[in-house]
Amino acid sequence: MTMNSEPSASDTIASYRKRQQRGPVIIWAIAALLVVVGAIILIVWLTGDNKPKISLFATKTPTPTLTSTPTQTATATATATITLTPSQTSTPVPPTPSAPFYYEVQEGEFLYSIVEKFSLGDDGILLLYLLNPTVETSGGSIYPGQKILIPNPGMDLPTATPVPVDLPQGTLIEYIVRPGDSIAAIAVKFRSTEDAILEENEIAPEDANKIQVGQILVIPANLVTPAPTRLPPTAPADSTPSPTAPATTDATPTGSTCAYEENEAYVEQIFELVNTERVTQDLPPLALNEKLSKAALVHASDMACNSFFKEEGSDGSTPEERVEAQGYIASLVLQEIHAQPPEYGGDGQAAFDAWMGGTTLLNPIVTEVGIAYAYSADSALGGYFTIILAAP
Repeated sequence: MTMNSEPSASDTIASYRKRQQRGPVIIWAIAALLVVVGAIILIVWLTGDNKPKISLFATKTPTPTLTSTPTQTATATATATITLTPSQTSTPVPPTPSAPFYYEVQEGEFLYSIVEKFSLGDDGILLLYLLNPTVETSGGSIYPGQKILIPNPGMDLPTATPVPVDLPQGTLIEYIVRPGDSIAAIAVKFRSTEDAILEENEIAPEDANKIQVGQILVIPANLVTPAPTRLPPTAPADSTPSPTAPATTDATPTGSTCAYEENEAYVEQIFELVNTERVTQDLPPLALNEKLSKAALVHASDMACNSFFKEEGSDGSTPEERVEAQGYIASLVLQEIHAQPPEYGGDGQAAFDAWMGGTTLLNPIVTEVGIAYAYSADSALGGYFTIILAAP
């Protein structure tokens, strides 16, 4: 009979000791294996083509990054500056405009406020109409956001073209009222009549003096042909010659009914302007003649005291008759007149500019001239100029 024997205590102890001896050997073997494998990987890592970039190389990578960042920031700053430039350029008032420039109408603005804003002067409304025909046709109406042309400082109105004498009778012409204008003066300028102008523009006779600068009137031109009745001269002859200075008198000439004021500075200004222009045009200068100056004063004072603006006198006298009445025997007599209040720029330069629209001042035949100015605060146009050019 076989019997299972129990292991003895000595066998168990021997078996335990053998396991204890194998454990450290295995651990050291694994450690050695890991060291060898790690060394191989490290060698391959450091010597291979795909070796990693250590800190020495990594310092170059952030350098471009840092450089590119300020470059982009600088570009953004430049772009912002360029964006702001058009806003500054679009400022309504250029610092030194040398030509007309565009301006955007603001809320609450109208033509007269724009004239004051840009200091356009007495001709401001007319200049705005000239540069902006649509504003003219709309009767001067403007609206916020509308862009209009503003005249540059010193811009002058073009010289008005005289109405042709052969223009068909009753031809309708649009006219913009200028400073110093009146219905009577406009009627003379276009050889029309006051009644015809009032009727054409539906203006009541009692409102004839209420026209405004910049207002557009329709004028029936060439309705009348001046044909004054020859009446006796308005002033007595004066045989005292004086080739150096214009006449100045305290006495009111025949035909004048008021105490008027003269202005020697205006007379001298016109005399100098006329002769300067003639010399520039290769024409001989004119000599100042006292008799012609007295004849001119007769008519200037007549217009000032009787508040009218016509070539013939209040008594129907002609320039030739007034010259003859002063004892001047002439083969040719030419006359120009101008009326403009001094508070609206009515000085010698204004009169000269108005006359330069024609050919009288540059006539090559005349040799002498007479100039006069008379002012009356009670007259319609304030200051009245007369210039008479003649040839003996």
